[in-house]
Amino acid sequence: MPAPRIHLGVDFGTSNTVAVLRWADGRARPLIFDGSPLLPSAVYAEPAGGLIVGRDAVHSARLDPGRFEPNPKRRIDDGQVLLGDRELPVGELVAAVLARVAEELRRTVGDAKTVDVTVTCPAAWRATRRLVLADAARTAGLGDVR
Repeated sequence: MPAPRIHLGVDFGTSNTVAVLRWADGRARPLIFDGSPLLPSAVYAEPAGGLIVGRDAVHSARLDPGRFEPNPKRRIDDGQVLLGDRELPVGELVAAVLARVAEELRRTVGDAKTVDVTVTCPAAWRATRRLVLADAARTAGLGDVR
């Protein structure tokens, strides 16, 4: 018998990202990131090339504010964002935040293949912005999302 479906709703917000799991029996609970249901949607580009997200990004911004993007969602139409000495695609920043969600999802439920994922976006977003978000979610390991 197949495992019951689990639904994950992700609100990729301007300032914070929130993700809530709902099981087939109606139980629901938020994913917890560093002790909080709120994951700052912030990204910090390390000099060595990696991306740090969430509270770690906020703390790392003190080292070099030019490597910090506090609100990647606001940059969705920019295509590229200069962080430090590198230009990065906005979709890569969004994917980094969503990858943190995917990591916590796997830690919480194990096999994420039994999870249906919905990512919210503003109703006014047209196809181009939605595609950036959907591609970022796929890159982050959340699969094809609604």
